[in-house]
Amino acid sequence: MIKSTKKKVTKRSKPRQAPISSALSPNDLDDSQLISALLRGLNVLSSFHIGDNELGNHEFAERTGLPKATVSRITFTLAKAGFLTFDQRQRVYRLGPKALNLGFIARADNDLRGNMRPLMQRLADETGLNVGLGVRDKDAMLYLDTWEGTALVGLKVYPGFRMPIFTTSMGRAYLAALKPDELETVFAEFGRQMRDTGVRREDVLEQIEHARRFGFVRSIGDWVEDIGAIAVTFRRPDRKQIYILSLGGPIYRMTDPFIYNEIGPKLISFRDQLEA
Repeated sequence: MIKSTKKKVTKRSKPRQAPISSALSPNDLDDSQLISALLRGLNVLSSFHIGDNELGNHEFAERTGLPKATVSRITFTLAKAGFLTFDQRQRVYRLGPKALNLGFIARADNDLRGNMRPLMQRLADETGLNVGLGVRDKDAMLYLDTWEGTALVGLKVYPGFRMPIFTTSMGRAYLAALKPDELETVFAEFGRQMRDTGVRREDVLEQIEHARRFGFVRSIGDWVEDIGAIAVTFRRPDRKQIYILSLGGPIYRMTDPFIYNEIGPKLISFRDQLEA
């Protein structure tokens, strides 16, 4: 059994929004208001073009005209903030989860999330459970979007919501999708998080074996008390990013027959349709 720190269920109230404040438009400002360091960072991010899966500091310097030493500091900072991810083996950068999330928001009508929205809501309506779309963001899993089912009890989450890797269905699905060397890197990097949540290496390997056998992972009350969830991974044909789809709801509904005979096969079939 996996030992973990559980959270209590929160009420299904909408997250509070910050009060709307007056904002200055770009036309109200002159060039003296520009933050040059921020502008350079945005120029580096803008260096990615369609078809660019990865870029090195040399390419960034060529495309921005910035000194390579300056580019190195900017890309290091952007990677720390989650807007880039660094491949140590190939010494290149790819767009990170936070940059991808901004892209989802900006192109919701014609990009992945916008195209998925009617299908995801239909899945939520058919199962009565909450549907989530997420990715890994550094030491946590990040929700990109959610669709609510009809269950009376549930965990209220929203785009940008973060949760742990090792005790959630999203995190476990992500781990199950990794290659052996990538998994070893995670073990080495997040050993403390594993110890803090009472998760052993054997527990993770058990979840991976479950994914191989049944096609999905599960987390039944292991992170949030009285909440259960299952999850699968999928990849877009044009990106290497691992995305996670989850179905979650009150633990009393998440019985083995319901999971293995109904929602598990349904979620796998839904994922296969998306990948096709």
